[in-house]
Amino acid sequence: MSRIEVAKELYNICRDMDIEETMELVLNAETEEEGEFFSLLSDFILQRKQREVIARKEF
Repeated sequence: MSRIEVAKELYNICRDMDIEETMELVLNAETEEEGEFFSLLSDFILQRKQREVIARKEF
């Protein structure tokens, strides 16, 4: 499997994570860089949820 295919599979897995899961990843990161990566993932998921709420006009 190529790195591109792996990255796409990773995206499909991560997009369905909830904010609690990503926060656990951030808090348990082994390095600062890993924590930054998981923090970006958490931000992405939070932004997606915000767009969904706004689209449904639930704010």
